[in-house]
Amino acid sequence: MKLILPKNIYSIIFAESLKNYDNVEIIFKEASLIATSLQENTSAVGLIPSLELSQHKTFFVSNKAGISFDGLLSNSYFYLSKNDNRQLGQISLRGDVSINEVILSKILFKERFSSDVEISLDTKQAVNKEQNTLVVGDENIFSWEYGMGLSFSDQIAEMLDLPYVNFVFASQDKEAIEKFNLLIIEIDAVIEDSLSEIFESIDYPAAVKEHIKNNFSTVYYELTPNETEALEDLFKLLYYHGIITDIFDIKFV
Repeated sequence: MKLILPKNIYSIIFAESLKNYDNVEIIFKEASLIATSLQENTSAVGLIPSLELSQHKTFFVSNKAGISFDGLLSNSYFYLSKNDNRQLGQISLRGDVSINEVILSKILFKERFSSDVEISLDTKQAVNKEQNTLVVGDENIFSWEYGMGLSFSDQIAEMLDLPYVNFVFASQDKEAIEKFNLLIIEIDAVIEDSLSEIFESIDYPAAVKEHIKNNFSTVYYELTPNETEALEDLFKLLYYHGIITDIFDIKFV
């Protein structure tokens, strides 16, 4: 089985939990490219940003696993400028940016702060801490003050009053999802039980590992009815804001 994942600490933790399966080939790609890869490799399973389903409605989706958050842990963090001249209505996006951050940051500021924001993509190598920035992925760990940003996932979860389903496992091949589901039975418990061993095998700062371990109750690898409801509510939110024109059924397997 070919499994395509974004490269961030949470997906790497997941990948490490599968390392004893010889029949699983893991490939890492930028989050925004994985759905396209699934169109080209129809038998692969990919961990895609959840809102990609609005553009790939034919994908089959695992009802057993994904990556969701509802607290301090997140794949994305806001860093608000301390510059007195900052404007809340301007947000720069950096890192492994996907459709989720582009769309949901605009909705979040509209819903929670009654503010229309301008979104721009910051591709410069140098970090500019004089601007309001949403940083996605492991750049939070290696280029910013990790743990000091505002959890994007926590803000979305509070807005929904449900966990934020950041990533889902999808494929064009229903049978591939069925086989994948058999690999990840009780994946939350499997990962939690082996977390210390996983952390020994991955190259991240000790303080980051400790922070994740202390807040591990706010990240979920299993999809329960709570998460499937949250995912459906995300698309209702997109419909309400006129981003999609119809509510569609997710093809859970």
